[in-house]
Amino acid sequence: MLWLILCILAALTWSFSAFIDNYQTDVIFKGKTPQAMKVVNGPVYIVISIIVAIILKIQFPDITQIGLLMLSGALSSIGALVYYQALENEEATDAAIFYQLQPVLLLIIDFFIFHENITFQQVLGFIIILLAPIIVILSRKRLKSRHIAMRAGALLVVYVLFATISAEISTRSSVGVDYKAIFVFYLFGRGLTDCLLGLIPKYRKRHKYIIKRQPKAYVGTVIINQYLCAFADFTYRYGLILGLTAVASAITNAAELVITFTLGIILSLIWPNFGREKLQKRLIIAHVIAVILCVVGIFIIQ
Repeated sequence: MLWLILCILAALTWSFSAFIDNYQTDVIFKGKTPQAMKVVNGPVYIVISIIVAIILKIQFPDITQIGLLMLSGALSSIGALVYYQALENEEATDAAIFYQLQPVLLLIIDFFIFHENITFQQVLGFIIILLAPIIVILSRKRLKSRHIAMRAGALLVVYVLFATISAEISTRSSVGVDYKAIFVFYLFGRGLTDCLLGLIPKYRKRHKYIIKRQPKAYVGTVIINQYLCAFADFTYRYGLILGLTAVASAITNAAELVITFTLGIILSLIWPNFGREKLQKRLIIAHVIAVILCVVGIFIIQ
């Protein structure tokens, strides 16, 4: 049962991290160029990857596999640019619902590029999951709010597409590679790309401004969040090895949705500045329905 504990622990960590992302975007950066966090993200990811490589004494795969794993990390880094932009108008719970489009996109990619078959059961799962973000968008009363939600949703779909391609490259290029090495080179590629993106003048300028205004809150939350994300990713990969991959993946995704939704309500009640969820009855009901649909769809597809 260790795999189950690890997968749920990863889901809990990712859920909490989502609220830190939202807090950083809305409160620290006030919705203005939160991508500047990459100036700090990059070095932190690189340091984590080096520490893990030294402590765990990883075995190096061949140069092609290393390059592809680093490319996987680079795509995640680039996709995060869109993710931060989407968070300017979306809550953590909404974002978590859109993340569940990843298995849908993954199966579409496998069908068109690798010519793998799609079953009727998987198509049914597609439809059920696709209903979830539609319900979230329609739950907004005002037409303007719906347009804002649709724009943020479109950005999140782009982000999920980057994440899906990243996961596909990592999975297909790491056959026979130890999961610790996969984690290290993926993280190193992400950190290196973050460092390069952090050189963009617009991001560096915003970084300098925030570091002068809120140095402790900014650097502290960024470092804590990156260590949390790295811990969750490492824990999840280990959980996949110990358990049945499809079941472990489904349970992690479903648990992350439920935990994010629950945390959103609890944090918004006791710490509104951090939870930042709209606790209107109409929106809560819509989120409950969307979460249920996603959970059902996830298990049907897997």
